[in-house]
Amino acid sequence: MRSSIMARTGKVGLRGALCGLALALTPALAMAQDAGGGQPQPNPILPMPPVPEFKPLPAGAHPAAPVIGIFNTQQIMAQSTAVQKLQAELGTRREALVKDVRAEDAQLQALRQSIIKAGKAPTPEQQQELQKRVMADRTKFGNRNRILEEDAQVALNQVQREMQQIVSAIAASRGMTLVLQAGTAALHDNSLDISEQVVTYLNQVLPTVYLPGPTEDPEDIAKSGKYPVMPFQPTDNGGE
Repeated sequence: MRSSIMARTGKVGLRGALCGLALALTPALAMAQDAGGGQPQPNPILPMPPVPEFKPLPAGAHPAAPVIGIFNTQQIMAQSTAVQKLQAELGTRREALVKDVRAEDAQLQALRQSIIKAGKAPTPEQQQELQKRVMADRTKFGNRNRILEEDAQVALNQVQREMQQIVSAIAASRGMTLVLQAGTAALHDNSLDISEQVVTYLNQVLPTVYLPGPTEDPEDIAKSGKYPVMPFQPTDNGGE
């Protein structure tokens, strides 16, 4: 019997089909609204032809009783050595970014004060140069913040993918046919919880994760198709 990590496959498939139908109808609905002058139209009253009656089915084979497992993602992440190292490194990089932003802001404030102390209205050239610098700062620091967030996602994705493999392997080895997140079960027996076992294997096979360098853009790495294989080294100082 195949084990099932997700028990909502049927609902997901139905939801996907309905979303696809809605997307297919969107252009037609937009055209209809344009034809009406953009005014909201009342809901139409449509005919309701009868559909065939679906009668009860004869008794069929009952599924086997599920063998259930529980795992706690939050607990696993908190005890992962890779995640702990990652948090420390990203904290260092975040501090470096904040430090640079504050330093640049102080320089801009000093520049504004010097213009005010001169006792003259700023020239159009001064205003233009100041505006250019402000816009350049927004682009530069916004890009660094994006890279920092994407770095975190790249690293955490590795942990999540490995964790999924470990959960599936444990479930298969113990004959589990249904594995749930701890948060989805209001009450469960601790003997069903495989979180500690997942943590043990996760720290064995993935003690560190790959993290792009502070000046590397994850999107550029993805576009190049040359995915690195060396793990993240926590000795990296970070920052720019």
